[in-house]
Amino acid sequence: MKTCYIIDDESHAISNLQGYIEKTPGLELIGYNQNPLEALAGFQENDSYADITFLDIDMPQISGIEMSAMLQKKTTIVFTTAFPNFAIDAFDLDVSDFLLKPFSYERFLKCIHKITQIIQKKKSYAPEASEDYFFIQTDGKGKVTKLFYKDLLYIESQKNYVAIVTTQKKILTYLTLSEIEEKLAAHPFLRIHKSYIINTEKISHVEGNDIFLFDLKQNFPIGISYRDAFFNYMKEKLIKTKRSQG
Repeated sequence: MKTCYIIDDESHAISNLQGYIEKTPGLELIGYNQNPLEALAGFQENDSYADITFLDIDMPQISGIEMSAMLQKKTTIVFTTAFPNFAIDAFDLDVSDFLLKPFSYERFLKCIHKITQIIQKKKSYAPEASEDYFFIQTDGKGKVTKLFYKDLLYIESQKNYVAIVTTQKKILTYLTLSEIEEKLAAHPFLRIHKSYIINTEKISHVEGNDIFLFDLKQNFPIGISYRDAFFNYMKEKLIKTKRSQG
């Protein structure tokens, strides 16, 4: 049984795919979302991904192209769109298939057959050991530094560089915040501002639109564009009483 997830801002597109999935043996729809940021936050929070993700390209807030960079290593992506000009971008990103809306059930079945072969090929390889560190280039040519994800507190954009702050030190590296964000996508990190990514495991408390981390007096503001994703993440973690407070 292969699990499926749909991310599309149009309800009729979701309904169409849902019908195809439900009548196809060997497929199970485990969820869908019209809000791409909510879907992304849910993936990152639970570290749980479907075998196949049907991803619309033209969506508000964040495009399917941008999302694919964050999800591609975790799920097999099939782009769905009504715009044929996106096809070149899709294949440049090496996604598994591209469904042009409206597509028939026969075209859908061809896609599933292709995806099944890709997934089986991936499973034929031995799984890699869990990745818990990465390397970055730091000061000096040829010098690289090993960093453990668990030690990272936050990452801050500083013009042409990013500052990576760990429990032991602060390191500058010639990267963009988006490049770091892509690497951290499968780990407990969230972009909360155009200038900040934080380690969610290091959050001490949240006051209004400010986040505080353990052992740091500095507060981190939540940017307007990132508030929905962050507070959706918080909502899933928050325990609230169901008793009347009146």
